[in-house]
Amino acid sequence: MKVEQLLVQYLYKNKTVSIQDIGSFSISPDVVLPAEGDKDTSLPEGAIRFSFDKKTLADEGLIDYIKEQSGKIRPLAASDLESYTILTRQFLNIGKPLFIEGLGTLQKNQLGTLDFTQGPSSII
Repeated sequence: MKVEQLLVQYLYKNKTVSIQDIGSFSISPDVVLPAEGDKDTSLPEGAIRFSFDKKTLADEGLIDYIKEQSGKIRPLAASDLESYTILTRQFLNIGKPLFIEGLGTLQKNQLGTLDFTQGPSSII
């Protein structure tokens, strides 16, 4: 499974996830997530929030989740996440919007910060 997919799954499971040097996503506390077996379920508009912060540290829980789901040793899981964040920052720095399936789109604005637009977010 791709790091991006695991990131989204981790967010839905824990209602918050931090991405190093990018920021944090959270699901509004008043949103009730449906059971895993429910199909074709989506989150209401505005349910996912993004907070931009270049000083965000790596989410140790996310690294452990990637390790568990991928079967890789922790250093490789951490390296996969670091590679994902480096590529993400490069993509955003050249002005391209980054679509994250299940979350939405991140895009760098004129001020150099990141804006988030929630997209169709079906529960994975």
